[in-house]
Order: sequence, then structure tokens, then C-alpha cells
Amino acid sequence: MKKLIACLLVLAGALGLIGCVVQTNYNIRIVIPAGSQAEFVYSDAEIAPLSNQLTIKSIDVADGTRIELKAVGVEQENVSTYLDKGQALLIDTEKGAWFKIGVAIQNPTDEDIVVVINVENVNVRIE
Repeated sequence: MKKLIACLLVLAGALGLIGCVVQTNYNIRIVIPAGSQAEFVYSDAEIAPLSNQLTIKSIDVADGTRIELKAVGVEQENVSTYLDKGQALLIDTEKGAWFKIGVAIQNPTDEDIVVVINVENVNVRIE
């Protein structure tokens, strides 16, 4: 009986720890409106790194696409770099600072284009 109770307590503790896992990996959608000729189009979601680095990976943009992390609410330099499809890019940033992700993609068509960028080691909020 004692062994059964001990096993149940261990199982309950393990399940409790599994339920406490915090999500830090997100797919951020950026909608490039039809006819957009803007230099950068930014996400509605804002990200804040959990440490001094974050990882960005392109899911469906062309190789060599320029991206930018635009600081939100503070005077801080924007971080601009190039991203290749499927390649993870480690970016040094300020822990806890909020950014919007921008992509340099124009859309001369009559339909919106949606691109997805995967970010890791961040918190996300929607403006």
C-alpha cells in the first residue's frame, strides 16, 4: 500500500512539472497587404527576449530576405539583418525589451501575402 501511494505521489509530481512548462517558441504571422510597397511590413505581435539572445527562423520567405526588429516604446536602435529560409539566426538583443518583427517584402499583387517567422526564447504579446 505504501509503495502504491509513493508511486501515485511521484506520478502526480511528474505530471505537475510537465504542466508547468512555459511556451517560448512561437510562429509570428506577418500580413503584407495587397499593393504594399512599404520598405518593411511589421507583425501585429510584439516579442520580448527571455535572455540577451533570441533565435529567428524563416518558415516561408525567400533566401536573403531582410528582416528588422523594431524597438517598441523605447529609444533603442533597430536590429536589421538577412534571413535565409530554414536557417536559424541567433540575434543579440536586450533582455525584456519589446520588438516588432518586420520583413522587407513588397506585394504588387491584388491579394494579401502571409509570411510566418518562427521565434524562440521570447514572450509574445498582441498589440
